[in-house]
Amino acid sequence: VPGPCDPEDLLDGVIFGAKYLGSTQLASERNPPTSVRMAQAQEAVDRIKAPEGESQPMTEVDLFVSTQRIKVLTADTQEAMMDHSLQTISYIADIGSLVVLMARRKLPRRSEVAEEKRLYKMICHVFHSPDAQVIAQAIGQAFGVAYQRFLEANSINPSELSPRLYSRALEDQEQYNTELTHFSRQENCKDVCIRKQKGEILGIAVVESGWGSILPTVVIANLMHGGPAERSGELSIGDRLMSVNGTSLVGLPLGTCQGIIR
Repeated sequence: VPGPCDPEDLLDGVIFGAKYLGSTQLASERNPPTSVRMAQAQEAVDRIKAPEGESQPMTEVDLFVSTQRIKVLTADTQEAMMDHSLQTISYIADIGSLVVLMARRKLPRRSEVAEEKRLYKMICHVFHSPDAQVIAQAIGQAFGVAYQRFLEANSINPSELSPRLYSRALEDQEQYNTELTHFSRQENCKDVCIRKQKGEILGIAVVESGWGSILPTVVIANLMHGGPAERSGELSIGDRLMSVNGTSLVGLPLGTCQGIIR
């Protein structure tokens, strides 16, 4: 899994120094688009960050990042100020020298219909660090490593990513996360066969899903007008591509994914 850390180190945990600016709570839909998440992260920064020219209250902390959880520890006494299971992290954003960590508060289980419609409380923590981007990438990498370990632990072939097997494993281990749940539902995953001429390009432009995603893969950003992908009517902008011709795209660099798709 690509990222700034050694994947083995993330199993035990990696520590980053940072300054804690504060936290705020937001109401959010269960699974809003990335653009909404980015706006929420910016709103959290606007609420917490002091205006230019005013003093900003800060606390020196250590951010502990692992494949199991994220902890915020006081730099001097190493007391845990916050402790979030990785499965509750909904989004990570780096905005300049700031890191925004968004975690879903635990709520009692309800019926699926009610669950999808209700608003959820999100706790947003804001930190300052010159290595903000590295910290955000490390948290994203922790998601990727945890996901791979999950597949290995349950003997699931990453190139297949069987939704039924995945769903069963999720139930067995009681893991719960917005995107994990989304991709474990049969109706949210499908196999697509696109016919094209030899040498003809597929006509798909892709971008990385971003470090805020628990499934580091590529997202369709554009479909070439009249191209095989558009003609098939099977794909849409915003769809995530998990594998192509049996080759998993999860965790691969963007350039490698583009080469496989061509």
